[in-house]
Amino acid sequence: MSHRPSSRFSSLAQQARLARRATTMLRLTLPTTLAFVRDRRRYLAFGPPRQVSEETHRQRAQTIKQHIETLGTAFIKLGQLVSTRPDLVPAVYIEEIAKLQDGITPLSGKAARRTLEAIYGTRLEAVFDRFDDEALAAASLAQVHYAVWQGQDVAVKFVRPDIPAQMAVDLKIAGYVIRQLDRHFSNSLTRMLSTAIAEGSKGMAQELDLTTEMENIETMARILARREDVTVPLVYPEVSGPQVIVMEYCPGVKFTDVERLQAAGFDFDDLIARLVKLYAEMIFVAGVYHADPHPGNILVGDGGQLILLDYGMVCRLSREMRAAILDAVAAGLHGDRERLVDGLYETGIVAPGTNRRRIHAFIEEIIQLHRRGLDAQNRMLGVGLAIERTARELGLNLPAELVYVFRSLSLLEGMAAKLRPGWSLIEHGFEPMQEALAPQYVKSLLSREGLLNTAVDEIRRFLGHRTVRRFT
Repeated sequence: MSHRPSSRFSSLAQQARLARRATTMLRLTLPTTLAFVRDRRRYLAFGPPRQVSEETHRQRAQTIKQHIETLGTAFIKLGQLVSTRPDLVPAVYIEEIAKLQDGITPLSGKAARRTLEAIYGTRLEAVFDRFDDEALAAASLAQVHYAVWQGQDVAVKFVRPDIPAQMAVDLKIAGYVIRQLDRHFSNSLTRMLSTAIAEGSKGMAQELDLTTEMENIETMARILARREDVTVPLVYPEVSGPQVIVMEYCPGVKFTDVERLQAAGFDFDDLIARLVKLYAEMIFVAGVYHADPHPGNILVGDGGQLILLDYGMVCRLSREMRAAILDAVAAGLHGDRERLVDGLYETGIVAPGTNRRRIHAFIEEIIQLHRRGLDAQNRMLGVGLAIERTARELGLNLPAELVYVFRSLSLLEGMAAKLRPGWSLIEHGFEPMQEALAPQYVKSLLSREGLLNTAVDEIRRFLGHRTVRRFT
């Protein structure tokens, strides 16, 4: 007799888990949701909007942050994504949500060893020459330890054992919430928020399969092979698979560690310029980019090389979208406001028929905000309010392809501002971007290498569905 649970039993168990999580979410979020609805209609179904004090908004923001932390991994990561989008959420909420941390206590060394031995099907001593029990890093989805394999210093990253089942349930709930949000409160802001959350959910689902991350590393290593100042860690496929990835150990200093970088004598302007050029080349030329550039994932090596870690989120940008954005960027570099407006229409951010004069005024407002020398927080607050107001009045939209582009550029600006307070991508990033996007360079890569990379990736992905990596 088989002891394997029947599919019907498994389905019922999953449905029960889903129901419990949905009930918890409803209990936590319903009062705050009703409060927001009442802001729009004092008596829910009728009446004028009601005035809400800033203090009330701050209290709500703190409550929302607490609820997100209670709901756990998936909602924390979605909250972190939204916190980089001041165009979607008012500043007081951004300020609180941005404080969200994964809050993950690393698995003990004993639990980590037990997890990895279950994955490999053997004792850890049979796989590694040495394995450190103390985690190098621990996040909501995975954990990383230092080890030695066949004499090589390596980093061992594995998926936490309790995460996949929980994520499957939470992402279903998030999907349901998105659909209801669009159905009952549809407007340009809710549509942009829904797009951002949907893309975030898709990204998290991909992060749970480390086979995808291995493929991403191979892709990025090929694309960045010509950059001697960039390090992409080697992967050791012999001891890697869907739940664990073993890669070259690449120590360095966090990009935002001002004191250590200063003590080592690094030129901050040079580091920022090289980082901006790197991302300009990845996003706008290759169309494949590392989409999670936070300080823990970008290190500076002893020789000044930029070390990119964690390839769970690598995104792609179509050739058509790249061409539209490149044209808009070129327009911005040359001060051609008319072409810049055209770019907003071509990318789908602005709907056909939208008042062109108002879009001109919106662009001018954004440019002036970046020229006023404001600190990063106040500048982003101003930009967020301008985008929020324009989205409400004119109906801006954010195509799904651009969700992580905007997030990545926002994170880059924040990191650069740590080294050079007040640094702005619009005001200070144009020169390195112009170098990276020199016309002859872009034309060359978009017509040949960029298209080749895309073709190779598609073939690799197609064949990947027909092969299964196994440990030997």
